[in-house]
Amino acid sequence: MPMQTGTFNSLGGDYEEGTKASLLSAIARNAEELTSGKGWPDGVNDLLETLGRATGVSRVWIFQTVSVTPTHITQNYTFEWAAAPEYAQLGMSMFNMFTNAIDQNEYRELIRSRQRGEWQKTMTRDLEPGYLLDSQTIQNIKSMLTIPIMVDEEWWGTLGFDDCEREYDWDDVEIALLRTAAYLISNAVLRDRLSAKRKQFQILRGITDSAAWSYDFRTGQVWLAAELIHTVPMPVENLNLSLRGGLRHIHPEDRRPLLRAVRAYMDGDKEVFRYDVRLFTDCGDQRWVELIGNLSRGRSGRPEQFAGIAVDIRARKQEEERLRVEAVTDPLTGVLNRRVFWRELQSRLDRSIGYREPLALLILDIDRFKTLNDTHGHVAGDGVLRQFAARCMKAVRAGDVVARLGGDEFVILLPGERCPSARVVAERILKSVAEEPFTVDGRDFQVTASIGLCVHDGSPVAPARILDAADAALYRAKRGGRNRLAEADDCPVG
Repeated sequence: MPMQTGTFNSLGGDYEEGTKASLLSAIARNAEELTSGKGWPDGVNDLLETLGRATGVSRVWIFQTVSVTPTHITQNYTFEWAAAPEYAQLGMSMFNMFTNAIDQNEYRELIRSRQRGEWQKTMTRDLEPGYLLDSQTIQNIKSMLTIPIMVDEEWWGTLGFDDCEREYDWDDVEIALLRTAAYLISNAVLRDRLSAKRKQFQILRGITDSAAWSYDFRTGQVWLAAELIHTVPMPVENLNLSLRGGLRHIHPEDRRPLLRAVRAYMDGDKEVFRYDVRLFTDCGDQRWVELIGNLSRGRSGRPEQFAGIAVDIRARKQEEERLRVEAVTDPLTGVLNRRVFWRELQSRLDRSIGYREPLALLILDIDRFKTLNDTHGHVAGDGVLRQFAARCMKAVRAGDVVARLGGDEFVILLPGERCPSARVVAERILKSVAEEPFTVDGRDFQVTASIGLCVHDGSPVAPARILDAADAALYRAKRGGRNRLAEADDCPVG
């Protein structure tokens, strides 16, 4: 016999209505359409019609569970197929977003059974007086089968089969086959949710330049959207890594703080986790991202998934750094400002006193700067100030402090330096200022500077007294003819 082929839509054409074979073929015909064809919700209507015709019932329906509390349940009649107009109920006000009180044990047990994912079948004539008998009698139902639709282990809704003509007793095979149909509907719901989330994420990604991530506690796997670490587009939608592999993409200095922050979040009561980290791409590039996510737990309370998005925050970090620099530096010259200098002086002085180490302080200004500024203008004056600060920075070590107190007055802290070495630094600055002109907008300006020096020996003293001693020495340098260094006679103590 030669090989035969065919489409699923052609299956069941010769089967008798109401047989298991016709039911199985009905599910097979609609499976592909529901999962990859029309999908949600159009594919659901087709599935209900196919199931209804295959089973020969009067009505197939879906109630969606909106909310369940200890005392009330709210449902909505969302889908229906009816074999004849007299069986149709969709659109009736009594089934439109309706709420029932859970005040009878029979109804309460029915709801609990559906929440557990169990099927239910009834013959109306066998029911005892109560809610279910009244409900099925009003709807002229002689027999009914209901199967819960479970989505993410939660009772999403109910697939129901009403027969208003027959007292039909569903057997185990039929129930199992219809349970498969409920799984198809569950899958369609999940696919619809995923599609909606993808659309939302595409919008979010376009606005925030973000990518998704997740960590599965059960498998220990980190899932990453490929664009998060690939700078060049890759032919993969996502990546699965071990936790160690995922952490390798985090800057080493950020790994332990990140893990501590995650533990604190898990132990705390915040809904949303937020943390900034530096991330390495596959090319070794580094970028700042903000990890935003939340934790989902199972019914037992155990954490199951930690997931969210990573938002590119390089622009924000650059702005933060700019503001930080502006807060501590002089905007004209780029050296520390007066406020930060006083903080640095106190800190370095505390160390000097604590360890009995020397601390040298130089106070400097440009000779006759006011005349230069008044004669040639502020543009020339500002240019000389910037270059003067640069020459001071060039003359000191990386750990030394250079600050502008205001106008043309600058100060330098030299931790650990005694008079001889501090004097060398001062003379180096005097020489660099006097010997090379300052060029601003093509014009050369020859200037000199005067410096006052005070060296603290580690004895207890107030910061202002050291600065005053150096300032007095600077005044003597001015009186002595400028372009020179003067040392404090005796650095004050106490």
